[in-house]
Amino acid sequence: MTDPAAGAGAPLGGAPSLPPPTFVPPSGIVASRGPRAAVDRGALLWDFIETFVASRRLFQGIHALYDQRVIAAASRRGVTREQLKLPPRDLFALFHLPRLEHLRDARLHPLRRMAFAVFGDEGDSGLMDAYCGHIFHEVSILSREHRSVGRFVRRHDPRRYQRLFEEVSGYYPERLRRVRRFFGLAMRRLEELLPTWSHERIVMRSAWLFGESLSRRAWGRGREALYERMYPRGGVIRGYVEAARSFDASGFGVPARQALVQAEQAATVLRESRTLMADERRAVADVAALRDLMATKTEVA
Repeated sequence: MTDPAAGAGAPLGGAPSLPPPTFVPPSGIVASRGPRAAVDRGALLWDFIETFVASRRLFQGIHALYDQRVIAAASRRGVTREQLKLPPRDLFALFHLPRLEHLRDARLHPLRRMAFAVFGDEGDSGLMDAYCGHIFHEVSILSREHRSVGRFVRRHDPRRYQRLFEEVSGYYPERLRRVRRFFGLAMRRLEELLPTWSHERIVMRSAWLFGESLSRRAWGRGREALYERMYPRGGVIRGYVEAARSFDASGFGVPARQALVQAEQAATVLRESRTLMADERRAVADVAALRDLMATKTEVA
């Protein structure tokens, strides 16, 4: 058995082998030049964040359902997970193959391409693009392994199936653990990168527009959980202030005022629970300054 963190190797038990993750420039993504470059980069960063969160959430659902089905099958037979032996149809039912392939093709393949587009030239010490490559690699092998199980649903060959079952009963959970591990490493790396992307205009505005849903899928809490990670200094108040400032700078008065009100509400909630930190007090001062600036613009208009 080889660990993909140290370099991809052959899958377990003679299962179909895929080439190791290689990072070649995706043909469908062309680097922007000129004044649109910053906008295109911001859009690509937000697309990467959304696709990563969606991929991780889909995998978590697949993994949870697999565990539920294994536990239920063991319970019905009165055995432990380690003692469980399943006929081909029940083994094949542990995963919904179209969903597994949808994760690979519709989520992880685009994610891998975006990861190279974002990090390929900059390096990122080889972390995020490598994590995404290994996730894609492991899920691809798992999909092919599980498709091979489906053949025994239609073909009666007890001896060969017994050998296959002995293999997959070990490498199914092992592959799932690897994918979960790489998603965990990638999530921690994403959280480290969010502050460096927090002043990208598209990221800043998208976090306000779509961050509530994304944050709940990623961290189980609303937009404040995303802002706490994007703005370690100033937290949720700073997040709303920066969104309001960005919208106001482009003349989008309605979302600017809404974000400003949310910043004030966030400050009130925090004051009622604890003393504000220095960075949060500075963010509150920026709220007042921005409100005065916006009021002046309204009077002039």
